[in-house]
Amino acid sequence: MFTKFKKMSSTILSVTLVLGLIAVPSALPAYAESPSNTANAINKITATFYGDTKSSKGFTWYTSKLLTNSTVQLTKKTSSKADFTNAIAFEGSSSASTNSGEELVHKAVATGLDADTTYYYRVGDKERRIWSATGTFQTAPKSGEFTFIDLADTQAKSEDEAILSAQTLEKALQTVDNAQFVVHNGDIVDTGTKEEQWDWLLGHSQESLLNTTFVPSAGNHEDENYAFYEHFNINIPAGSATETGAYYSYDYSNAHFIVLNSNENSEKYANFSEDQVEWLKKDATAAKKAGATWIIVNIHKGPYTTSNHATDEDIMDPNGVRNQIAPLMAELDIDFVMQGHDHIYARTKPIAQDGKATTPTKIKETLNGETIEYSVDPDGSIYVIPATAGPKVYYKNPSEKLGDSYYNLFERAEENHAAPYGPDPKDDRRPKRSQIQNFVGITVDGNKITAVTYEIDQDKNDTKPFIVDQFGIIKTDVETTTKPEPTESLKDISGHWAESAIKAGVAAGYVTGYSDQSFKPDASINRAEFITMLGRALPMKETTISLTFTGSKNIPAWATTYISQAEEAGIVSGYTDGTFKADKVLNRAEITTWMVRAAELKGDPQQSLSFSDKNSIPVWAVPYVATAVKEGLVSGVGQNRFAPQQVATRAEAAAFIAKLLKVTTN
Repeated sequence: MFTKFKKMSSTILSVTLVLGLIAVPSALPAYAESPSNTANAINKITATFYGDTKSSKGFTWYTSKLLTNSTVQLTKKTSSKADFTNAIAFEGSSSASTNSGEELVHKAVATGLDADTTYYYRVGDKERRIWSATGTFQTAPKSGEFTFIDLADTQAKSEDEAILSAQTLEKALQTVDNAQFVVHNGDIVDTGTKEEQWDWLLGHSQESLLNTTFVPSAGNHEDENYAFYEHFNINIPAGSATETGAYYSYDYSNAHFIVLNSNENSEKYANFSEDQVEWLKKDATAAKKAGATWIIVNIHKGPYTTSNHATDEDIMDPNGVRNQIAPLMAELDIDFVMQGHDHIYARTKPIAQDGKATTPTKIKETLNGETIEYSVDPDGSIYVIPATAGPKVYYKNPSEKLGDSYYNLFERAEENHAAPYGPDPKDDRRPKRSQIQNFVGITVDGNKITAVTYEIDQDKNDTKPFIVDQFGIIKTDVETTTKPEPTESLKDISGHWAESAIKAGVAAGYVTGYSDQSFKPDASINRAEFITMLGRALPMKETTISLTFTGSKNIPAWATTYISQAEEAGIVSGYTDGTFKADKVLNRAEITTWMVRAAELKGDPQQSLSFSDKNSIPVWAVPYVATAVKEGLVSGVGQNRFAPQQVATRAEAAAFIAKLLKVTTN
């Protein structure tokens, strides 16, 4: 929980700092630091993406007009406590705040950082030796799985409501504790030109914001007088306007993110300038050409929501977002769109360029005992609005302008979960304020996106977040080492997420189907079946040694040669009772261990793992899992879990071997 923070008046703050500056420097040696600074002197600190997410970071903070210098110090996190003795420093600049006459806005950019590295940082005035509290951030990895949080509309009319929004952010970071950054879909405050509201929200959220990277889009409540842009240091396109907000983009691992500003306007596009739309087209096209697997958009005023704003003119008119921007999303192959503005939870089906929903193949997987449904190679963009992380909520829109044809575009379009608590006493057009908050944890793992939506109900579950929706997207255009030209037709793999890997295995001869022309991709795979696949894919040294396992006669004849070769090669072994258990199904820990041994890679006992369930990985498997992750053979199953005991399927086996072949032939 956050300690309640009250902003001191600028007069008191100025007097305090003046007295401090008179007394402190003369009393301290040149190398010493002044006493620890509080948020009153340096406040509203945010770290943002600026340029290359692997090697740079942007910073913004506010101070009184007395602190004119702008320095950020960084040091790698190698212990539990920061030591800035040999820190690297970056100088920024300050300017007068447009909406807060007694404050300066400071901005700085750190560059040349190492990828996938956690840093300590602090900001302040090095000449006066006044520093902020210490924060941390993590640079992006060069590749691999990552997780982030998406939320929206923290806008608050009072400080108590801002505290509620700050608590949502805190709980989100505690729940999705491996999130590398937080995306905000706009309406950060209620009135952007009232600096007091930024003091409330960023002040009460300061501890959270000091330990994450914040990635905001501008909402219509911060659309005037540079209110948005002054609070965040972001790398905007040259020549773009910033009075109403900003638009920008960034890469993170294999995903490209585009943040739009829906506060602009033009005759052709409601809420967007023609310059911004042209930039969007070029930016998305360039990202695809550069090899981005995913393109994800963050927009405040989105086209597909289910509450009050769904029938607004700027959304529905011929030049509105639904008629002009939404078709462009599908045309540009935007995979996933995160929206704000409408304060209700909703999720669409894939929506194609013609505005119609498409029906993709779907598969189900289990995560933490919950079933997640994945859309496989969807034709169109999927839109989600994560309701609100703050106090304000809306009822579902009953307008005849929408009707069944519109709501049939949605997978989730229920009434607001705050509705059962009755109308707000001060405005019966809306449900009770401050009752329900939501956020989404999103994991991008290679060709898979997994999203888990959480809800906080102030009257349930001790106000702890609980899951209300789970969904995902899978792309099947996985690279394989063999051109997938199947030599046999399998009737049950069309549209499956592993279709291309299975076809590649069939073409190469290490994968076969059943006599009824099925493959049974989601069936479990046993020890004999996988060793046979592996032996066909990676020819092993011939052996004349007979199987010595107890009960060898129970091993299928078609598998005996491969099991014998694998045993001699040190890939497999039996159980303590001397049996091999050929028909025992494999789990992810076992299959990973065998693959690492087959690739003749050494398990590294010194390699650390960051999976949230790493303690459930068997001790004997840890070095192999670490090596497999390092070499790109395996990854987690979403939400930073490895799931070592989860049963492996035939489809997974085919996909694993395809990756193994790629590693062993490079």
